[in-house]
Amino acid sequence: MKKNILIISMLALVAAGSFTACKKSQFDEKYYDPEKTTVGTIDGLYTGLFKNRRVFPNYRHMFTFLGEITGRYTQSIGFVNDNKMYEPNPDYVEDRWSDFYTAPGSDWTAPLSIFREMEKIHEGLGNEEEKEGYLLFMETARIFVYDQAAQQVDIWGDIPFSTAGQLNYTGELTLATFDEGAAVYDFILTDLKRISNWLATVQPSQFYMNKLAKQDILLKGDLLKWRRYANSLMLRLAMRISYVQESRAQTLVQEILGNPTLYPLIDVITDNVQITAAAPNLLTTDMNAAWTEFNHNLAPGYMVDSLMEPAGDPRLRVFYELNTGGQYQGVPTSWNTTQQENAIGAGLISRLDTVTFLRNEYFPGIVITAAEVSFLKAEAYQRWGGGTARTAYETGIRQSIAYYFQIHNLSQYNGTKETPYTEAEITLLLANPLVAYNPADEEGSLNKIALQKWVDFGPMLAPQAWAEMRRSGYPKLSVPVDGGSTLVPTPPARLLYPSTERNLNAKNYEAVAAKDLYTTKVFWVR
Repeated sequence: MKKNILIISMLALVAAGSFTACKKSQFDEKYYDPEKTTVGTIDGLYTGLFKNRRVFPNYRHMFTFLGEITGRYTQSIGFVNDNKMYEPNPDYVEDRWSDFYTAPGSDWTAPLSIFREMEKIHEGLGNEEEKEGYLLFMETARIFVYDQAAQQVDIWGDIPFSTAGQLNYTGELTLATFDEGAAVYDFILTDLKRISNWLATVQPSQFYMNKLAKQDILLKGDLLKWRRYANSLMLRLAMRISYVQESRAQTLVQEILGNPTLYPLIDVITDNVQITAAAPNLLTTDMNAAWTEFNHNLAPGYMVDSLMEPAGDPRLRVFYELNTGGQYQGVPTSWNTTQQENAIGAGLISRLDTVTFLRNEYFPGIVITAAEVSFLKAEAYQRWGGGTARTAYETGIRQSIAYYFQIHNLSQYNGTKETPYTEAEITLLLANPLVAYNPADEEGSLNKIALQKWVDFGPMLAPQAWAEMRRSGYPKLSVPVDGGSTLVPTPPARLLYPSTERNLNAKNYEAVAAKDLYTTKVFWVR
């Protein structure tokens, strides 16, 4: 599905009117229908900023990137050990790269091109009061854009960022240079802190607060929730660099955790950052098609057979369905292809739960959750002190259980809802040797934190799981080797830049060409 893309890192090809007019689409009908405009405005652009298909559970993202790439690299989805199983389809990689820079069609938009247009309009406002008022839109938009930019770094390493999208911003055709991944992270962490401090003290007029609430489909204009998002993102990114820039990371993390008044975090699941469906959404068919096509909905072996099922994890029953034998069974990575395919054909392998995933018309677009934040706290406390790691760890498990049962119960699919979890189940789970926390065991504790975070990410947040597994080396999993591939016999350290970038931005690509290898580690990998 080759797209006609011009230099995707430098061009923002979507003209202002094409997305700021917020023309009627399936998305608008099902998620949010703000007042439409016929000219490019910050208000309309702001709503469009979040219409990114890497946030929503849509077919293209689930089938190509989750099912075919990161789901396999992380064993978050069961798969067959076939030839070239780790070699990513170049078209899928190109789509993922370009979705940050350019808009793929009328229903989806790209964060960077949207934001550059917002910057241009904001810069051109002649009324200083209006310019000041719209800072609410600009600063909160930056948080989301930085989140997405960091994910680009996590996948590729060095990326065009500081000079990308200049056609939208300046009207000049400028080839975008590649920024080092470490420099992008450094800039984002520094500016997130500035934005967080600004949000803590700003006293906006009610007029602009009302405008923000109307256009904000992510957090409904709630500035406290935006502060929580910014600070939780800072925590995520600080922990991600913590094995290569430990001093900086430790200082920032302890500053955040030590001052919850100034730096509130996503501490409860009601503060989870997500796009919430306001009505049965357009993605139901996408989800069912993506997860069932090519057996992308198979239960993963280690997660099910070695962790969740023997530990009595209540999430098991809202994650997966019983096989034909009335048991939960994942795809063992140790089996050969014939054994795996025979078991799948006989219905002996569990699949993703229909009610929770395949037919859930209210499945949210998950951005960052309280459970992830709790697991980040647990790791920080285990490594550096300052809090109780066990409490944060167990809180994360509880939040993950509660959240997935909540998502399960959102579904209106005509299927049987699973029995609610009980406190007794959680007590037994937390006491099970596979889960029970022992702070005296440093290695074991860090692995258990990573395991539970990995379970919590599940198939929908497999890209985050891939980043966490590479940067820390946890959780410890047995990785099958693809003997049929000399190029990518095991999950790669990063993805290669797409051909459009290599060819159309050739001069700037030369600066990173030597690092454009599957084996090149992203800067935060120790």
